[in-house]
Amino acid sequence: MIVRAPVFFLCKGIFLFLLIGLSISSFSQPQIIDTLSNKRAVFIDNIFLTGNNKTKNRIILRELSIKKGSSYSYKALEEIIKADRNKIYNTRLFNEVEVTILELDYDKVDVVINVAERWYLFPIPLLDIIDRNFNDWWVNQDADLSRLIYGLSLYHFNMRGMNERMTVTAQFGFTKKFEVNYSMPYIDRSQRHGLSFSAKYLEYNNLHYKIVDNNRVFIESEDLLRTTLGFGVSYTLRNSFYTRHNFSINYNKNNVADTVLLLNPNYLGTSTNEQNLLKISYLYNIDKRDIAAYPLDGHDFSVSISHIGFGLKNSVDKTEFQITYAKYFDLKKGFYFNNLTSINLSTPPNQPYTLLSGLGFSNRLVRGYELYTIFAQNFFLNKTTFKKAIFVGSAKWKNMPLEQFKYIPYGLYLKTYMDVGYAKNTINLEGNSILADKLLMGAGVGLDFVTMYDFVIRAEYSFNNIGESGFFLSLTSDF
Repeated sequence: MIVRAPVFFLCKGIFLFLLIGLSISSFSQPQIIDTLSNKRAVFIDNIFLTGNNKTKNRIILRELSIKKGSSYSYKALEEIIKADRNKIYNTRLFNEVEVTILELDYDKVDVVINVAERWYLFPIPLLDIIDRNFNDWWVNQDADLSRLIYGLSLYHFNMRGMNERMTVTAQFGFTKKFEVNYSMPYIDRSQRHGLSFSAKYLEYNNLHYKIVDNNRVFIESEDLLRTTLGFGVSYTLRNSFYTRHNFSINYNKNNVADTVLLLNPNYLGTSTNEQNLLKISYLYNIDKRDIAAYPLDGHDFSVSISHIGFGLKNSVDKTEFQITYAKYFDLKKGFYFNNLTSINLSTPPNQPYTLLSGLGFSNRLVRGYELYTIFAQNFFLNKTTFKKAIFVGSAKWKNMPLEQFKYIPYGLYLKTYMDVGYAKNTINLEGNSILADKLLMGAGVGLDFVTMYDFVIRAEYSFNNIGESGFFLSLTSDF
């Protein structure tokens, strides 16, 4: 089972499952009153927004392709409205988005957009495991309770009604972390430019320092083994509805105890106890998925390049390039087909342990290999999923006093899948050799449950090409 989320998500899961059985109605879709001829041109006299008690009008209007005072054929207007509805929903500010065309005259209409806002403030207790996923903790770490992390996170979404987001986290247990993130998606009147800031401090008394048989090996001590201090700033340019450019600068300072360097002299790669990393990166993204949290139609393309180094004292150099393309096909009658391809390249080939990446983290894995870590400077991944909607709908809990939790969308999908991956072994990393430099394949069947607040539960039974099989659980979409 892959369970890699704080109690914020686990509590949501329990809460939402209790709500699903209360009542059932049809899943909310854009409501369009087709009273005009599809070929007739219609003039948009006005656009009205309702239900956005906190969210500023301009945040919603930013997502619209339709314009007040413009004319469209009725058929074209229907298609544009469907796409606009998804763009508004993908801001993740609303539980419901409904779009209605009101006929004023034979060739004149109004467009009414009604939204139901989400709950925006979540002070949530934090309970998590430090390991990559539940199976890694349960099998490789013998379900060691000392590996739990706990604390409190404050999530504040849609601050000032401008879709600004702030997260403050105080974490204790296996690792200690204090972190603040703040993002402003729009800092200008044209709503094209955004900024975000982050700061963090971490302390480790338990640390993985090497890999054996494609599993990470940890050291534990009463004394501090590592500290990390980090700062970051990011600039985003959204010059169209679906395209984003992101430029970011991050600085991390790592200090480790002598014990760590005795066990792994290449842990930092600086021949000292200190490592200073200045990273500059650029990301280009085209996201035309229908619903970003659980896409069924559209595509998503991203390409990124980053460099670490720039001549800092006690630093190392690394340049990384990644390209990912995901395509989602709606085959109609409740059938869907998804495919993702991702390629990661980096140089130079000999890197310190702290900068190693590869397959086995988050969704960047071949399903069926959740128990393993395959470090690699260069790797490839292809994931394919074929699914059928079993049921899709929504429920209304009339007795719920909080309006933001009354509407409960849900969907259950039966699926089969097959993944292929390849990871080129990192130089001088012997414990990585069992699965590196080999074609990795995994396949299986599963169920996806989707509901409110972008909550996804995946239950899967997978087989891999080294003869293993198992049941896995995750709280995110496939890709």
